[in-house]
Amino acid sequence: MNTNDMTEIEILQKIGARMREIRLEQNMKQKELAEKSGLSMFSISQMETGHNTSVQSLVQVLKALNRLDMIEPFLKEKEIDPATLARFIQSQQSQRKRVSRSISDNDSSSDVDSPFVDGFQRSIIKPYFSDEDEDSSYSMVADDSNED
Repeated sequence: MNTNDMTEIEILQKIGARMREIRLEQNMKQKELAEKSGLSMFSISQMETGHNTSVQSLVQVLKALNRLDMIEPFLKEKEIDPATLARFIQSQQSQRKRVSRSISDNDSSSDVDSPFVDGFQRSIIKPYFSDEDEDSSYSMVADDSNED
């Protein structure tokens, strides 16, 4: 029977039956397995009859039975083929592009009146004369337009 076609209950029952089989092959009683695993005899009985249990309990029992090899496929890291890795790295490098600056680093001539300083647009500050002020005082305001 294909395991993908099994229900969860059937899978748990099959795991429990296999655990019981391994325990009996090692001439171990449930009480001894319970002591070695740190679980109760009730928990061992429940697992062997296919009742739901935690993954931690399963690991404890497999460790006590010296059968952690049964879960090794879950613990293995996926190996990457060196040729596939090289192609991936090459594709990533070809996709990366450097952002160009609007003013080069070697250009030491900076025009103070230019709206661009170090590649960034700056605001031009112009005096603002208020018609409402009788004493003709002025305040400085930022003018984002590029007019001089």
